[in-house]
Amino acid sequence: MDHETVEKLRLAIEAEFGRNAPPDGFPNLPRIPAARYMDEDFFELERARVFDRSWLYVGTRWDFPETGSFKVFDNMGRAQVLLVRGKDHQIRAFYNTCCHRGATVIRDECGTAKGGRFSCQFHAWTYDLEGRLVGIPDKRDFSNDPSLEDTGLHPIRCEEWCGFIFVNLSDDAPDLKTWLGPVAEDFAWVDGLRPSHRRERLLACNWRVCIEAFIEVYHIATVHPETVGQGLNHFGTVSNFYPHGHSRMIVPNPDWHDPDKVFPENNGHDPAFGFRGEASVSYNLFPNVLVPAGQTGFTLMEFWPVDATHTRLVTSCVEPDTIPDEDRKARQDFFDTIMDEDTWNMEHIQHSYQAPHFEGPKIGVHEKRIYYVEESIDRMIGQENLSPEMQVELLLDKYIVDTPQAV
Repeated sequence: MDHETVEKLRLAIEAEFGRNAPPDGFPNLPRIPAARYMDEDFFELERARVFDRSWLYVGTRWDFPETGSFKVFDNMGRAQVLLVRGKDHQIRAFYNTCCHRGATVIRDECGTAKGGRFSCQFHAWTYDLEGRLVGIPDKRDFSNDPSLEDTGLHPIRCEEWCGFIFVNLSDDAPDLKTWLGPVAEDFAWVDGLRPSHRRERLLACNWRVCIEAFIEVYHIATVHPETVGQGLNHFGTVSNFYPHGHSRMIVPNPDWHDPDKVFPENNGHDPAFGFRGEASVSYNLFPNVLVPAGQTGFTLMEFWPVDATHTRLVTSCVEPDTIPDEDRKARQDFFDTIMDEDTWNMEHIQHSYQAPHFEGPKIGVHEKRIYYVEESIDRMIGQENLSPEMQVELLLDKYIVDTPQAV
């Protein structure tokens, strides 16, 4: 985010404070069908056509400190993904499935490959760090099978951006940087930051019930009156839509109009440093990652579907190593308080969606990022694969911008 973008955002925030009705021409967004949050068939379409074709965050370079370091990603309860740092320091991804009889090769969640090899625990077929098959016990029984000469663990696309590791199960998806689009430019200041304070929660609600609570701040005065509600003014919120479902949300601090306010100083390599002291800057990395950012770090939030009505919410605090321990602990405690305030309501919402008369959520202008997520899901699924009563109307195309400078 450069100086020009910061100034455009300040003007856009002032315009938001000044409006007393929806922006001219902005569509009246229809209700989102409630069945989308419960229907098993729709959930399977999401997994196959959205998650299996999107770049998914699976860890950071800090998870792989040395050659042979590995980590297993459970891939939402399906075939596991094995990630490993090779001798060339590149991190690669493979299905954690032996090419012999399909057994899981590695059963530990993380560790270091002994001797630079992985040995299947069923029949000890052995693979190197590049996934090549390098050892078969009793090889004489397979010596006349040419199909095994160039076989090994099945590779998965794996790319790194600013130290963060993503995988994509599709061969047809664009490369990671193209997929991230404006986010890759706007958010590049995070390179080198390290996650800590990882916490998991299992919630009895659909993954979108969960994530939608964090992509709007309409609720802060009622859910967070003594915490976030003291630090943000949602009336000045500015949201932008990017290609591939991503979005950005800017929410100013309460003292935005204070004539005696002094903007924080910018530092040379990060023009938006000062602006992040004036406003919260949050990104949705479609489909399932949110990153609300402050001046020096951000919160990493992952929303993993378990089934149609359960979500694994994983959160981390991502900050420089130079943050004093007492400051780090205070931020983590504050974040946990906010998360407890947010999550207590989600399971009740999921249960309430079953009311026969409830057609689905009604989305206002401020909550438009919610509707954009739903549209982006339909675009990836293909509305021809959905019954009319399960679709959302595609109304936001003309508001999608392909550069962070467009506000």
